[in-house]
Amino acid sequence: MPKKRKNRGRHKGDKGKESIVYCDNCGKMIPRSKAVRVTVPYSPIPADLAKELEKQGAIVPRYYITKTYCVNCAIYLGIIKVRSEDERKSKKPILRGQQRPQRQLPVAASAAASSASPTTSTQPAGSTQAEPDNKPSENNSQNPSK
Repeated sequence: MPKKRKNRGRHKGDKGKESIVYCDNCGKMIPRSKAVRVTVPYSPIPADLAKELEKQGAIVPRYYITKTYCVNCAIYLGIIKVRSEDERKSKKPILRGQQRPQRQLPVAASAAASSASPTTSTQPAGSTQAEPDNKPSENNSQNPSK
């Protein structure tokens, strides 16, 4: 029977038996290498009260908690996504949470292009230069073989 994943869904390799952890959502026992770990900020104070306290100058503590999920719960909660076979075989890293690449705004791209060319044109920014008109009568006179 063919294997769906080369590493059998784990990071263990040939290390032998590995410690077991519990899923924080459903309580299932899973191998440590197969678990999906997510670090999330936690504040014991509600968000609306924390904003008011920060406006007054108080320091609101934030703690980082690492949660461990099984693969089923991680997919259900949207932490990881189901990928197609081609995406599973690609060597690109999976981007999760805060690691997403930042998009370039189109305004910044046009500003960068205008700063690269020192000359300024009299045309508005949205217009393009007109291309020469190709008339069919001129093309027929150039190609007499047709």
